[in-house]
Amino acid sequence: MPSRLETLRVLVAQGTVNPFVHYGLAMELRTQGQLQEAWPVFEALLHGHPDYIAAYAPAADTLVSLGRNQEAQDLLRRGIDQCERKGQSHARDQLQAALAAVG
Repeated sequence: MPSRLETLRVLVAQGTVNPFVHYGLAMELRTQGQLQEAWPVFEALLHGHPDYIAAYAPAADTLVSLGRNQEAQDLLRRGIDQCERKGQSHARDQLQAALAAVG
């Protein structure tokens, strides 16, 4: 039986546009400590689906873990903007707290 990671990789390779599948792959890679691989998946997800609010915090955390704090701050600011556009004040507050912690 294929692992969750293998299954998600296959789904993404098959061209699924479902953002949840891409998010799942990025999170699985991140959980397994494969940060160099997780970041491009997060990046592609947020490029194609900038309103996928749930991805901003773990993507920024991945960047911080990679020592890319300025990029993490920029990403969190973009996420905050998306939250404001969508009226998601709770998520915005969480991203603002993350930005303060990185800054």
